[in-house]
Amino acid sequence: MMKKNLRLTFFLLPFFLSVQCVNAQNDLKIGQWRAHFPYRTGISVAQSDKSVFWATGLSVLRMDKTDFSIEKFDKINALSDVGARLVRYNAATKQLLVAYENNNLDLVNTENTEGSAATVNLPDIKNNVNIIGDKTIYNVAFDGSAAYLACGFGISKLDLVRHEFVFTTFTKIRVFGVAVFDGKLWAATENGLFYVPNNANTNLSDFSIWQKLNATNGAPPQYASRNLTVFDGKLFFDINDTLEVLQQNRPVKVLNQAGFTLKFITSEGKDLVAGFYKSDDQGRVFLLNNALTVRNIANGCINRPTEAVQDAAGRMWFADQYNSYRFQNKPTDGQCTTVEFDSPYSRDAFDIAATDTSVWVAFGGINGINPRSLSDGFATLTKDGKWLNYNGLYSQALVDSSANLDANCVAISPKNGKTYVGTFPGGVVEMTGTKITKIWNETNSAVQRAVGDPNRRRIAGLDFDKNGVLWVSNNLAERPLIALKADGKTWLKMAALPTTNVFQLIVDAAGLKWLIVKGSAVGLVIYDEGKNIDDLSDDKIKLLDNSNLPKDLQSTNINCIAPDLDGRVWVGTSSGVAVFECGSNPFSSTCNARLVVSSLGSINEYLLREKNVNVIAVDGANRKWFGTSSGLFVTSSDGREEIAKYNIENSPLPSNNITALAIRPSGEVFVGTDRGLMSLRGEATEGGTFNAAEDKIVAFPNPVRPNYDGDIAIKGFARDADVKIADVNGNVVFETRALGGQAIWHGKDFNGQRVATGVYLVLATNTRSLDNPEGVVAKILFIN
Repeated sequence: MMKKNLRLTFFLLPFFLSVQCVNAQNDLKIGQWRAHFPYRTGISVAQSDKSVFWATGLSVLRMDKTDFSIEKFDKINALSDVGARLVRYNAATKQLLVAYENNNLDLVNTENTEGSAATVNLPDIKNNVNIIGDKTIYNVAFDGSAAYLACGFGISKLDLVRHEFVFTTFTKIRVFGVAVFDGKLWAATENGLFYVPNNANTNLSDFSIWQKLNATNGAPPQYASRNLTVFDGKLFFDINDTLEVLQQNRPVKVLNQAGFTLKFITSEGKDLVAGFYKSDDQGRVFLLNNALTVRNIANGCINRPTEAVQDAAGRMWFADQYNSYRFQNKPTDGQCTTVEFDSPYSRDAFDIAATDTSVWVAFGGINGINPRSLSDGFATLTKDGKWLNYNGLYSQALVDSSANLDANCVAISPKNGKTYVGTFPGGVVEMTGTKITKIWNETNSAVQRAVGDPNRRRIAGLDFDKNGVLWVSNNLAERPLIALKADGKTWLKMAALPTTNVFQLIVDAAGLKWLIVKGSAVGLVIYDEGKNIDDLSDDKIKLLDNSNLPKDLQSTNINCIAPDLDGRVWVGTSSGVAVFECGSNPFSSTCNARLVVSSLGSINEYLLREKNVNVIAVDGANRKWFGTSSGLFVTSSDGREEIAKYNIENSPLPSNNITALAIRPSGEVFVGTDRGLMSLRGEATEGGTFNAAEDKIVAFPNPVRPNYDGDIAIKGFARDADVKIADVNGNVVFETRALGGQAIWHGKDFNGQRVATGVYLVLATNTRSLDNPEGVVAKILFIN
């Protein structure tokens, strides 16, 4: 119920004389997203006079050729999709054509200097249900403001000015390249090279009238052609990976590399560029001038080249599957400039741990109960906003200890800030700050090799208790629950569990340990070490198998568990969510999980029924964040009410498959997916027992200027505090309840009108002590 015309007479003090203007503590606005994509490899490269563009597999990277400044194009600021796999620049219209893995298409106006690039999305190929089979856009050729798309189904002509498709030729064979040459339209296909007169009198969409360059022209009876371009007034193409030039309508061999695939040919500079690739060898790139003299580019700048272009100054720009982005000022001098950008190494996030000063991401993971053997390692986002990566490329210590593989869990000590990373083969990596200070394995700790898999020390779960003890799930070890005391030196093997196939581990509000059981049996183990962690005689252990779970979930596997702020433990399964509300006594025979009836989808049914729940996180307001294989769901603290839903259709998320979640005390939510890491500024922050001191309450933005029309975040409250906003005369204009420790105000009064210029006072009352209001805690200046 809205309240109006309230007045608090005890406000009448000269607070307005000391308004504090606060800068952003977090540069993300409420509800704003940030992408944390890897920028270390290039799949495709294109150029304009001023810039170079790389398709990264997720987004697009732009580099200025003069000052080497960087701009990142992604779904937040310029692109309509993720999975960029091909980029081509059209000089006539100054547009960057971006083709995606799902066959979506963007035209990006890269000359827009007013902020994010203006983009036209053309999803026609992606959405066309009448095209059966391969829709891949393999390459593009330009003829003025027209683009010819070489596709798995044929050729489409696109008008880049009108943003319309002119015609489509269905070939029933895959087309890998296209070119306009000598008054003809040419197509390089898996069945050879085809051509047709390119004029108004020809029905270009009728593939039956196209002619093939065949044996009559000196071509083999059967061959494939994958590359096609025009250079120096000549047509270049390949026949079965041999570079050829068309002379008098006959192919003439130019260059071949035995055992290598001709990966690309480009003709944007003074030379023709030809790149050869072999999966188990370093690639080779050659330059051919107009006399067809062949020069070999020094291998110092190439490893596994996917594309390369030469600019007007003779510089070479490479897209390479190996680390970093590369260019050469002189192709013959062997000197290479490599550029590494501030980004996480991998797009796979399997576990995340976050504080307000650091974020740690594990890039490994487990496929069911088996390791994936991923070598991407782990990374941290430091307090100054920089990414540091740790894997075998950066640390020989990780390689020597086998800890460079399958980093799948991470935990940050609440006592000393040290970070611990669990790896499936190598044990536990200890980080002090940003340095590796110890790798714990069977030689120096209670970590054990797996029974039946002796080459691995399978660390599957990590969590800290309130005393600073690190609890570790040591999968398939003889004693699979181990602990590192708060002294950081003393390890303990806890009592044997009824099963060794344990995975994720969490510590609940009562200090009890919950471990997921997978394999031939599924369920949970609960462990209580008693009053003395060194004394195993008073330890309690309980196994919860299918018989203890709700009937509707008996046949499902448990994917994740999470404790909330009120002592409940939430369980995510392959078919929805259950919750244990046992408090400090889950060993009672009456402690069983229950299903949650929810209003998600506007129908009262069990929470996320039939959805695969991969991960659960709890924010400062005790709201639940459920990461599923079909998107991210946010609910009220009891799970009954839907607060928000995020997926690829209504948000910048790169994938609906949510694999990891972590929430900073300040409210930033880190969302890991199988296609990249994102973060979102949430509404809730971690609340305290009492409101913070007045000089610690932060309002942002403050002052609120005339052009601002967003949420005003006020943080530093006791958890769930009642908050009132009043003018200096004591008139209450708005009231709400803090979400955890943060209140949200849109700058409007009870009638939905923007408040007038002036100073507004924030009064907060701890809802856990309503009879003890705590007075004015902040001032906000409005300027209209």
